[in-house]
Amino acid sequence: MNNMTIRELYEYALIEMNKVEAPSLLLEDFNYFMNKAVQQYINKVYNRYDINQQSSDDLRVLKATAQIPLTKTANKQSGFGKIASKEKFIYSTNLPDDYMHLLNCIVEYNVNRQFKCYNQGDHVDFAAKRLTADLAAGIMHNVYMKPDYKRPYFYINNIAPVGDVTRAVVDNVSADADHTDSVKEENTRNANTSKVRLELRFGDDDSIFEPVCIYIDYIKAPMFIRLTYDEITSTEDTTRPLEFPDYVCFEIVNEFVKLLMENASDPRIQTNYAVNQTVADPTAVPQNQSSRDKS
Repeated sequence: MNNMTIRELYEYALIEMNKVEAPSLLLEDFNYFMNKAVQQYINKVYNRYDINQQSSDDLRVLKATAQIPLTKTANKQSGFGKIASKEKFIYSTNLPDDYMHLLNCIVEYNVNRQFKCYNQGDHVDFAAKRLTADLAAGIMHNVYMKPDYKRPYFYINNIAPVGDVTRAVVDNVSADADHTDSVKEENTRNANTSKVRLELRFGDDDSIFEPVCIYIDYIKAPMFIRLTYDEITSTEDTTRPLEFPDYVCFEIVNEFVKLLMENASDPRIQTNYAVNQTVADPTAVPQNQSSRDKS
C-alpha cells in the first residue's frame, strides 16, 4: 500500500472544507498553506521530540545521521584577524545542505600521545553540548563549565571576515533573470540558501586530543510540495507519494485546515481545533490530576 499522494492531500483538504460557508481553495493557496502546515507541524513535534515514542515516530522519516570531518582554522591576530573569534584556532565544518534542526553532536578525537588511561593512536568520543551566545560569555572563567576535551561545545555560527562584517552577506545567491515566478522546484529539500557552519569549542590545546570529525543526528528539511492544474485534472493520479506516514499526513491536513480557516475568518475554527485534536500535549498536566494536587 502506497503512502498518501500530494493529490490525495488536496482532495482530503477539500473534504475537510466542504461545509457551509467553507472558504474557496485556490491552487496557489493550497501550495502555500500546505507547505506552511508541514513546517508548523515539524516545529511542534520537534519541541517535544523524544519525549515519548510517538513524537520520535512522527519525524522518523526526516531524521538523518552524518559523519562530517572537521577543518582547523588558525586565528593569526588573536581575535581581530582572519576570523572574529577569541580562540587561538577553531575547528569547524559545514552542516549538510538539507540540515534543519540538530538533535545531538558527538566529537571524535585522535589521541596524539599517551595520556592518563589513553594510548597514542586511540580514538575517543565525547558528547558535545549546545553553546548559546549568552552562555559563551558566562563559561569563560567557570572551571566547572569551561570547554575542554571532555566537555566540548558546539556552536552554530557563520564565520565572516572582519572586513566584510558591515557588508550584506550575499553568498553568491542571485535570482534567475529568465525566471518569471518564485515557485520552488518540487521534490527538493529547500533548507538553507547559504551554508550552515558548526564550530567546535573545546579549549586552546589540541596537542593531545585532536578533533577528527563529528557525528550528528539532525532533522532534515521536508520535500517541497507543489501541485499543478494538470495534475488535478488528470484522470490518473501521477503525483508523488508523501514521505510521511498516513497518520502524520492527516495531522498535516488538520494544520492546513486551521490555517485556511483563520485566513478566511471562518467561524468554524472555534470548533475545528477541539474536534481534530487527536494528539494530547504530553507536557500538559491533566485537569483531574491538577484538581487532586490542589486538594
